[in-house]
Amino acid sequence: MAGHRATSKKSNKGFKSGHASKRSLKAASKGKVEKSIANNKSLKAPSKLERKNFMQQLKKNKILKTLNERSLFKNSQTERIITIIPLTSNISGVEIANKLLGSLDDENLSIVDEVSVTTIRVARFKSNLKIIIPNMKNFISILDAAKIADFVIFGLSATEEVEPAVGEQIIRAVETQGISTAFGVIPDLITAYPKRNLQMDVLKSLTSYYNHFFPNNEKLFALENQTESVNLLRTLCQKFPKSVTWRDSRGYLVADSVDWSPSIETPIEGSLIVEGFARGIGFHPNRLVHLPGLGDFKINRIEKIVTIKNKGDLEMVDENENIYTPDLKQDTLEELLPIESEDDEDIDLDDEDEEQDWSNNQNNYNEGSFNDFGEKLKPKRLPKGISEYQARWMLEEDINELIEENGVESESELDLDNQSDEMDYGDDGMDLEDDGKSTYAPTEMHVDLTNEEEQNQLKAYKQREREELEFPDEIELNPHESAKKRLARYRGVKSLANCNWDYDEYDDKRPTNWDRYLRVRDYKSTKARLQKEARNEAIISPGERCRIYISVPSYVIEKITNPKQSPFVLYSLLEHEHKVSVCNFTIQTWEDYEKPIKSKENIIVQYGPRRVMIQPLFNQATHNPNKVTKFQRFLHPGNISIATAVTPVLFTNAPALFFKASADGSVELLGQGSFLNPDHTRVLAKRIFLTGEIFKIHKSVVTIRYMFFNSDDVNEYKSIPIFTKMGRSGLIKESLGTHGYFKAKFDGTLNAQDIVGMALYKRVWPRECITTGI
Repeated sequence: MAGHRATSKKSNKGFKSGHASKRSLKAASKGKVEKSIANNKSLKAPSKLERKNFMQQLKKNKILKTLNERSLFKNSQTERIITIIPLTSNISGVEIANKLLGSLDDENLSIVDEVSVTTIRVARFKSNLKIIIPNMKNFISILDAAKIADFVIFGLSATEEVEPAVGEQIIRAVETQGISTAFGVIPDLITAYPKRNLQMDVLKSLTSYYNHFFPNNEKLFALENQTESVNLLRTLCQKFPKSVTWRDSRGYLVADSVDWSPSIETPIEGSLIVEGFARGIGFHPNRLVHLPGLGDFKINRIEKIVTIKNKGDLEMVDENENIYTPDLKQDTLEELLPIESEDDEDIDLDDEDEEQDWSNNQNNYNEGSFNDFGEKLKPKRLPKGISEYQARWMLEEDINELIEENGVESESELDLDNQSDEMDYGDDGMDLEDDGKSTYAPTEMHVDLTNEEEQNQLKAYKQREREELEFPDEIELNPHESAKKRLARYRGVKSLANCNWDYDEYDDKRPTNWDRYLRVRDYKSTKARLQKEARNEAIISPGERCRIYISVPSYVIEKITNPKQSPFVLYSLLEHEHKVSVCNFTIQTWEDYEKPIKSKENIIVQYGPRRVMIQPLFNQATHNPNKVTKFQRFLHPGNISIATAVTPVLFTNAPALFFKASADGSVELLGQGSFLNPDHTRVLAKRIFLTGEIFKIHKSVVTIRYMFFNSDDVNEYKSIPIFTKMGRSGLIKESLGTHGYFKAKFDGTLNAQDIVGMALYKRVWPRECITTGI
């Protein structure tokens, strides 16, 4: 037995379990995961025919996208728009342009003016370039020049850093509003650093800085190197720029020439003749056009300029069959819907048969109210002990039930001490009598304080309240004023997320033209439909040269700048885009802006082709099903909010930039966001807090003071729930004395340091934009 080991190499058979661990399943599958769908069923693998069809669809969509991108430059005469933006003060746009064009050793290719729009023919690459050098002292002109560019060239200096307040702000703003294709250049690298190793170090540093804003950019071009300059110029002449969605979803034109033709009938009006290449989706004479800074106007006619080849020469001729005039379906300049508007498929006045509640019919209980047809309503019968204000948010069946139990208000009043209380509070400070009626225990008897002592305690409470202010919407009532009168427009709501609020309720603060604002039932489908119709109906295709006659008054001529100095652009509007609606924007404060931004301040918003002055109402970016959201007095830094205002509607996706005008005429960038949607059903509710101090506590029954200062106010707001900052909720039971003290029942025992509050809300209405020509 020598050498025998007592242990056995035989292993026992493993236990077979009906449930395997996640680790064992993962080891068995070797990383393979079976796909599943929402109902937890296995996803069926597509067949060979389905896979083949899917790949064909991808191929077709890619080809269609490529054709759309190249359709603009199918005409060899179409200009490629290039905007040059130097980011430092020691370099200029003219210097960058001349070094770029000078690489071809052609004396005719040069730019002289510092602020100019120059059209150049590059014969070597058979392309036309329109080079825009904006006024670097005007921030708006920089944005406008970059907005229409096919290529944007940013100039970096090898000796001077980009200032965050100027250069970086320009990059971020241009990138936020939408940029097509960007290139970075260094015009002074070799001059500043003759040694090769120093050039590479500086180039590496600047490339790292530039890639922070444009990660997909491959390299920076040193313009003093002729090879790199020629390569960049070849790229500009041959590369197809990327699409900017909001810009290319509509027709737009950068004018080569602008002329004025006065009308014979009315000398104060005439036609503004704009000539250039159509871009985007093209133009149709029935649609309105927007001139930035001037407004919206009608088109008189459009002439297509046909290019023919005659004996090797290019000639521009006009033919009668290429003149297009608007028909009876031309859009009007009316910003509001007619008073009586027929329902349309998507854009209409919404139906008024939705479920209503207390907020919908809040005026029906007031004597002298009127219904939707202008008929005077009879005063409603009110149950005993219920005021008109309280009855506003009570259902009709509840009011009838109370009338059956307690009678109407006109009957003789009963003694308050004999009213029954159905709840049995047991030991919570109330005794149940034999007849089923409840009264407070004698130990809870209330005694009014003297006026002097009351004033001293109130002063001490307000001082402590300022030190420990927890509610930013808190207000204080004057002891000598009535809360019923001061807060007549406010109402109590248990939760904004699930309350019913009529967006068309009667209110004397409602805008006069509220019923005439454009109302869009389904914004997403309507936007897709209008864009598709505009693309299909376009008569002038992108890349075609045309001459557009616009009907404008004569005073507009004085505001038009020379198209050779600053770009003159016109944008085609989609159907209904001239009409105003209750529009919502997402907004977030600019990272470098530290000043407070208050609601209803004058703010300039740029969205799509428009730039308008608005007085927005900020509100929380919530998505409640009832469309009720909390109004914000200020825009809080770092948070995304919604800005609501009455402005012209937009049916394309577009970013938004928000500016504040300065006294010297300049603008300051204060926020960024996007155009969200037009939604007239969004209700903005302004909240206030009434707070009170806990005077006595008997378990969950508490005596509260300093919320109201008379018994009438306590009875008026008796039906509104109250809460504490520590999370307790309760209801007012009855008033005590004449100084506004009252008893309240809570859902638990309170802390003596707790603060009791009551939330009240009122409707705030958006304001119309001040001007659209900015």
